[in-house]
Amino acid sequence: MNRTVLGILFFVLFIVMIGFAVLFPVEPYYIRTFGATSRTMGWLIATFSIAQFIFSPIWGTLSDRVGRKPVMAIGLLGYAAGMTFFGLAQSMPLLFVARTLTGVLSAATLPTAMAMIADSTTKEERAKGMGVLGAAFGLGAIFGPVVGGVLGSYWLQLPYFAAAGLSLVTFALVVAILPETLPKEGSDAGASRRLSQRLKAWNRQTMPLYLLALLVTFSLAALETAFPFLAADRFGLTERSVGYVYAVMGLVGAAVQGGLVGRVKRWIGEEKMILVGLVVSAAGMAVIAGAATAALATAGISIYAAGHGLIRPANSSLVSQRAGVGHGLAIGLLDSMDSLGRVLGPVVGGALYYARGDLPFSLGAVLNLVAFLAAIGVFMGAALRREQARG
Repeated sequence: MNRTVLGILFFVLFIVMIGFAVLFPVEPYYIRTFGATSRTMGWLIATFSIAQFIFSPIWGTLSDRVGRKPVMAIGLLGYAAGMTFFGLAQSMPLLFVARTLTGVLSAATLPTAMAMIADSTTKEERAKGMGVLGAAFGLGAIFGPVVGGVLGSYWLQLPYFAAAGLSLVTFALVVAILPETLPKEGSDAGASRRLSQRLKAWNRQTMPLYLLALLVTFSLAALETAFPFLAADRFGLTERSVGYVYAVMGLVGAAVQGGLVGRVKRWIGEEKMILVGLVVSAAGMAVIAGAATAALATAGISIYAAGHGLIRPANSSLVSQRAGVGHGLAIGLLDSMDSLGRVLGPVVGGALYYARGDLPFSLGAVLNLVAFLAAIGVFMGAALRREQARG
């Protein structure tokens, strides 16, 4: 494992996540100043994710050709521009335009960072590396909502400008000290240019993993969209209080991904780690759905964060090992599935919350249990095929 690259990426992604997470506690309150509802919030988030769904594999493929560093720099500059535009917008149509621009350009950041992790680790270390990346996001998710809630209590647009500023700081950091990790032999570049290699990424081993990413992110996005409304309507929480709840969620996620993923992977492997994560996530969603107090809802969201923290690094590790194509393309397709989940999840979550407050979380619990049962069948079938192949 290239610990220098890993350390720099950790810090870069920590700052990126702070810039992203400052928006969580304030956005529902911000769009309500335009007369919008939870359904509008769902479509606003979906607009961002549609752009990411389309452009993540494109940026990932480009990083396989020209290098990880320039593509990541483009993503950071794009996020800064989009957040500035969003903070200055004075109507809902302009908010949608700003969100689309942000999605198109920032789609270059996460798949490139994950590809750099894959470039810098062995197969045995990859799940741990992905867990470290997840821990950076988790720590950013601790501080970001707190900062966003505090800043938003003074001026609702201020967190957006803060996010733009943090993105610019991160851009300077990447340009100044982040080394390039793309292999000099250019093997990834040749693989990603051929359409046949793109189709190869959707093989029998990886397709269930891509679909799992879609389903898991769908339930997460529905939760993120609906929970601030639940917190305000059922428990009477303010922007600052919602920020504290998200900080607890981030702390749990960071602890799991930074401290447990490597150990759990050694004990039970990536496949069983995914199964455990799905069961824990379903339990957390069920607790949120039935919570009668803010404390119980916070406990539920923490349980969910622990389960989700096991799933994502294990799934990313398996995709990078089994895709058989360039890391940028493979992870770009994975991030595209995440983005598709963030298209559907907010729309469905916002609409379900508008109908009844507990529905987004009840649906999330059911979906994680369905994914658990499906994953058991897929993993058992794959193990049987491997055993037959050895025989």
